[in-house]
Amino acid sequence: MGPIGEKELRKQAAKYAARVMMQRIIGLACFLLAAGTLADMRGWIYFSIYFIVSIITLVIMLYNRAETLIERGKKHVNTKSWDKICVGVYVPSAFFVIYIVAGLDIRFGWSHLPISYLYGGIVIYAISTVMGIWPVMENKHFESMSRIQSDRKQTVIAIGPYRFARHPGYLSIIIWALAVPMIFGSLYSGLITAAIIITIIIRTYLEDAMLKNELSGYLEYASKVKYRLMPFIW
Repeated sequence: MGPIGEKELRKQAAKYAARVMMQRIIGLACFLLAAGTLADMRGWIYFSIYFIVSIITLVIMLYNRAETLIERGKKHVNTKSWDKICVGVYVPSAFFVIYIVAGLDIRFGWSHLPISYLYGGIVIYAISTVMGIWPVMENKHFESMSRIQSDRKQTVIAIGPYRFARHPGYLSIIIWALAVPMIFGSLYSGLITAAIIITIIIRTYLEDAMLKNELSGYLEYASKVKYRLMPFIW
């Protein structure tokens, strides 16, 4: 692709990146409104990490996976109907509801996890960050919706984290979801974490079945990499 084409590609990708960051800002606003205070230290720690990780990930994709970043913002006609349901549950839960519940928990004092959970949550978040960025670097087909990307000549990715599990990106989401209630100190936000994890497990199962049936070479890959989501477990 020539210089002009590359410039336009980056411009379109940057527009989607701006939308993603606006989504993060709305999530922060949901938390602050629910909490009714600007003085919650654990909340600010979480959102500081959240924004830094989001910016780093988006910059990496902007310069290495700009086309994929653009595709993540598109609606595709061949997106699977079951995935629209999964995403319809996951997106509001992971980007808004979990912060609203954490904020309400802080406002009304329903629960409070000791400060040691904060430190453990930060460590777990760091692990999820590494595990989330790694698949992005290795997989040019890392879109946001489940479909067969015939328009992008989709192939099986069997390098990097895909040597150990077939859906490492989903594992990073589960690990992140476990960190959220720990950092906020909110036991009740763990209920939303549970809903997110269940949704991701269902999505992993359905997407894996789709790939086995429709993506050339995936059955052979699945016979070599035994685990869908978590090595030695499933």
